[in-house]
Amino acid sequence: MSRASVTANGGIRVEIGERTFSLDPSRPARADFTFVSHAHIDHMHAPSRTERVIASGATAELAKARGFDLGDVLEEVEGVELLDSGHILGSRALRIGDELYYTGDASGRERGFLGKCKARRARVLVMETTYGLPEYVFPSLSRLVKDVHTLIGESFDKGRPVVLMGYPLGKAQLLSYYFSSWAPLYYHERVSAMNKIHVKHGVDLKSGRTFDPDRDHERLPRGPWVMVSPMSSGRSNLMAHLKKKYGAILVSFTGWAVNSGYGRSMGSDYTFPLSDHCDYQELLELVQAVSPEVVYTVHGFASEFAADLRRIGFAARPLAEDQSRLSNYPKVA
Repeated sequence: MSRASVTANGGIRVEIGERTFSLDPSRPARADFTFVSHAHIDHMHAPSRTERVIASGATAELAKARGFDLGDVLEEVEGVELLDSGHILGSRALRIGDELYYTGDASGRERGFLGKCKARRARVLVMETTYGLPEYVFPSLSRLVKDVHTLIGESFDKGRPVVLMGYPLGKAQLLSYYFSSWAPLYYHERVSAMNKIHVKHGVDLKSGRTFDPDRDHERLPRGPWVMVSPMSSGRSNLMAHLKKKYGAILVSFTGWAVNSGYGRSMGSDYTFPLSDHCDYQELLELVQAVSPEVVYTVHGFASEFAADLRRIGFAARPLAEDQSRLSNYPKVA
């Protein structure tokens, strides 16, 4: 197979032989194929009518529900392999022959109904490095879930409701999966819409009452209940109201909670480091599993993680706009 040329320009452009691929572009792309790794807003765009979009069926359905019509997506393309990236429902990594492996956003551990990223060997690795610093190592998931159940139980004993906050697509479904045994159970309408698509795709999520913040904010019962809600500042109008009127305990979930001050900055009562991404150690394990000759890092701490990879013997550089090939960067010891 021909060697890959990798550049950054409103996304990641890959040229292999006579074919071009645009990976997670932020705008319509001129390429033979456009790859959309998953349905988070920062990885999608409104494709032109002529774009041939590679994506999973679940990604296409989730994207459409969020206002992005990907059209009739391709799940099979000659010489291209789509692999579960473990990030959210439908998320995929892309492998082109044994030449290039692109992670998209990836998780290195099994979580609830989600598997972990399936790594395959390739000469070139293009990887996300959201948590590419050594301090970002996430705790045991089983311990985290146990601690949250304990917190909810203690809150219920005091007659206080609990609001569990996470990204409405991905994190919120894991919260729905792990903590739906508590009742009464409410889902914010944005979470409920995503949950319904997950159920359609075979994910076992317990039903709950849909909460419309405009209509229902004065209608919640007194006493304990659990709500799964999109991430929000504890100082937002809705969360401040739920705290004042109902005595709600606000609990946020994000990988950034590794930073001890994150919860205070968000106005949360409690914060837990639950993430849809690889932590630092899992990023290293992913590189070892792919065993690439060349690594390009994108997102988050891309420069720092690339420097760490160089220290352990990998040819690695951050991939930035207009600075695309390995030879464009000064050598770093």
